[in-house]
Amino acid sequence: MRRLLLVSCAIALMAVPYMAQAQGSDPSFDAWTGWHAGIQLGVNDNSYNGFGSSNSLTTTLEGGYDYRINWNLVIGGELYSDWNSDTSHSVNSFPGSNANFGSRSYGVDFLAGFPVNNFLPYVKVGYGHVSITGDLSGSTSSARYGAGVMWRIAPNSALMFQYMYQNASIRGPFGNANFKNVNLTVGYNWFFNY
Repeated sequence: MRRLLLVSCAIALMAVPYMAQAQGSDPSFDAWTGWHAGIQLGVNDNSYNGFGSSNSLTTTLEGGYDYRINWNLVIGGELYSDWNSDTSHSVNSFPGSNANFGSRSYGVDFLAGFPVNNFLPYVKVGYGHVSITGDLSGSTSSARYGAGVMWRIAPNSALMFQYMYQNASIRGPFGNANFKNVNLTVGYNWFFNY
């Protein structure tokens, strides 16, 4: 599953220059500078102590500020909160046993983007707190990272495609466990600079 997500992101990022060439003119220099807020919907895939899980719906709310340093670089920071459908992940850890769980997280991400006309391919590095809900419990904080692309469809609006990955050690009901959290989302951002 993770390989499929990484390949999808790579293809999307490689296609950006070709889409941008077809799209036309570059927005103004200040178009990527300012406050924004957005929502994302997509698929969450996570695992608990290496045991696989079914996918579930994930929702993310985020908001932050970006600053265009020059024609080739945008930097930014944002706060985010996401939650995955409670108890929809299912882990069969031992024969005859089953545990259903969900996850929620919040934190901060830092962005480095590389504008190409109306597109902004970017990478993110962040730090987030994640907690498990349902039959399993526990919480932890760790680094996370990802990549994506935004497409400016109007002065105030952008569509986006994003992949985020987090891997952490978490203390749960059965002691320490390894928890992996992966989100693949599409979303909409509103920019307040116009």
